[in-house]
Amino acid sequence: MISRRNFLKLAGLSTFAVGAGYTTGKLIRNSKPVHYSIHGFIPDDEQVINQIVSAFKHKIKSNSNPIVYANSKFGELISIADSKMQNENYGNNGTVTYSLKKLDKTIDADLIVGDAKNSIYSLDDFSEVLANLRAKLKGTKANNAFTAAYDETEFVSSLFKNNRREVVIENEKGLVDKITFSKNYKGIVVDGPQGKTEIEIINGIVRVHKSTCRHEICKQSAAFEVGNIIACAPNKVLVRIV
Repeated sequence: MISRRNFLKLAGLSTFAVGAGYTTGKLIRNSKPVHYSIHGFIPDDEQVINQIVSAFKHKIKSNSNPIVYANSKFGELISIADSKMQNENYGNNGTVTYSLKKLDKTIDADLIVGDAKNSIYSLDDFSEVLANLRAKLKGTKANNAFTAAYDETEFVSSLFKNNRREVVIENEKGLVDKITFSKNYKGIVVDGPQGKTEIEIINGIVRVHKSTCRHEICKQSAAFEVGNIIACAPNKVLVRIV
């Protein structure tokens, strides 16, 4: 497996929507929006998907019916894995989204974890389960981009917003901008450690138009529905629809 530092330099992650001992971003009900996500470059491995979903459910503690973006085979697998992890003690009611998309080429397998406070966790913030899974993926090749994402928005605020879709853009310093889908936008520039990432919103579809990352995987997909995510790991840019 490539090192974490080299991963952030070489790999970009783009998806449509992707344990024990957690150390960062506890999910509790409060007045602030809550977000938690696991992004992964993973192989066609049912066990890996089950382990990611299990760790994800233990973290978010929610039995909300998931939104799944995947083909019929993997979509069913993800839904079954989610249902097996339901727990009567889980009380969070945010939106749960899973997605799995085939990559155009194989790359080194790896995982990225983030929340509302830290878009990209350092390795020290990984849970023990996810850290062990990442170690297990060492040396394997991935042909899928997988995301498990949880979003919880403060209730009173959501009433006034009237379920309006917004594009939330973040970098390593935090929130960059929050944009509604009211019109088209081009040339939205986000600074990052490797340069500038340029985003556009055209006819309700969000894409990375220009990227400084080597493989430009973040340009392969688009975001257009609530829960969709585009993440560029090298430039530490995260785009979400909420």
